[in-house]
Amino acid sequence: MPGLKSIIQVLFVALLAPWLYDRYYAFSPMLANRPSLYQNLNTFKSHDIKYRDQLRNCEDVIIERSLGLAFLSCDPGRDRWNTVMGTFKPENPATDKAGIYIYDYATPGLPDSARLKRLPIDDTDLHPLGLAFDAWTSTLYVANHARNRPSHLLILHVDLSSLTTTLISHFTHPLLHAPNAIHILGNHQLYVTNDHFLRSAVSPLGSKIETFSGAPGGTVVYVDTRAPAASRIVARVPFANGIEALNESTIAVASCSKAGVYLFEKDEQHNLQLRKVVRTSAAVDNLSTESDGKLLLAGHPFAPSLMKLSQGRAACTGDESEACKCGSPSWAAEWSEEGGLVELYKDDGTEFCSSSTVVRDSGKGVGIVSGLYERGVLVFEP
Repeated sequence: MPGLKSIIQVLFVALLAPWLYDRYYAFSPMLANRPSLYQNLNTFKSHDIKYRDQLRNCEDVIIERSLGLAFLSCDPGRDRWNTVMGTFKPENPATDKAGIYIYDYATPGLPDSARLKRLPIDDTDLHPLGLAFDAWTSTLYVANHARNRPSHLLILHVDLSSLTTTLISHFTHPLLHAPNAIHILGNHQLYVTNDHFLRSAVSPLGSKIETFSGAPGGTVVYVDTRAPAASRIVARVPFANGIEALNESTIAVASCSKAGVYLFEKDEQHNLQLRKVVRTSAAVDNLSTESDGKLLLAGHPFAPSLMKLSQGRAACTGDESEACKCGSPSWAAEWSEEGGLVELYKDDGTEFCSSSTVVRDSGKGVGIVSGLYERGVLVFEP
């Protein structure tokens, strides 16, 4: 008969094996994407990097096809203030001016100089991540990781005819401790992801352990901005990031720790039930959808490069010094049930680095890729 010690060892291995298997699938793409092996790929008909002298560190991009407009969330101050990656350095008032921009990608014959406009926002403590825009009410939601107040949702009414904004609220809630990405459900209701349970500002080491262990500390929170008491956690996802609806009943949530996308079934009460996990060849950052239902993904194929970049970027002073260089690789792909995962763009960081979002309007023949620490945005023809 086996001894008690042997039984305990077998049980321990049995319990540990699924976690080790999961971590193998999370880290194996990273090893395959190390710089010496990374293969560039470009499936675009044409592309150009625009607004290098105007935009920097653009984290999220969303498009409103009915208007032919894209909204961009950009923050040069991310060099010194990145609550997700754990950078907390003193502000440089001369350069750290974040902004939300509107890019008119659809008006024929418009010169590039007239396509990009900065929205006036009366908030000096702006450090935006994810965006969501409700075209019916012209309401813009911004996940704001402010320096001098708790992280919150900045809610603005946008008058597109005059390009002005009116503050509706700085929405805070105890469940929104690390808001990252936003999806609008309608009628002032949202899904909001929290990327971590242990924030870097509270425990830098604990946050990193949560990231690399794959612990499901990130959450998806149902939020009713008119009835905050109804807010509740509806799902848990390791390092939850971008969130998007594939259809009326399926919600996709990106996981940087899992290197994949969680697909949930949504019921009438907005509860989420996990249906499957789609594994990917990169840590997925933000998500978007095409009009045909395809899911678009952008992210980071080699996390060590991005971590090294974020740790040294605070020394960048806007010049061409070594600290200002961005060499973290980029990756963009699409996914559908029928076609599976199809890679669209891979770059070792030489042309365009640190991709964080890809959006596409195939009807108008335009797509955009943003870079977390890059200058400008990559505008392409699909």
